[in-house]
Amino acid sequence: MNIRRTIFLSVFGLYQVCIFIFTIYMESKKDDLNFLLQMFKEIALFKWGALIGVIFIAAEIVWTRMDSRKIANP
Repeated sequence: MNIRRTIFLSVFGLYQVCIFIFTIYMESKKDDLNFLLQMFKEIALFKWGALIGVIFIAAEIVWTRMDSRKIANP
């Protein structure tokens, strides 16, 4: 695996860890209705965060295909 791919997968892994920590934090605040209502106002940010995750996955798929073509046709 080349260095660029290692960096990319590290960033993707960090993104996943941040999402995991965020969901744990949100779950700990589930009894605080004011906090949850305020977070609901910021739902657009969650949408863009999810889009970043989809872009990461799409980039990994494209990258994998490019690598497999290089191996098949050296």
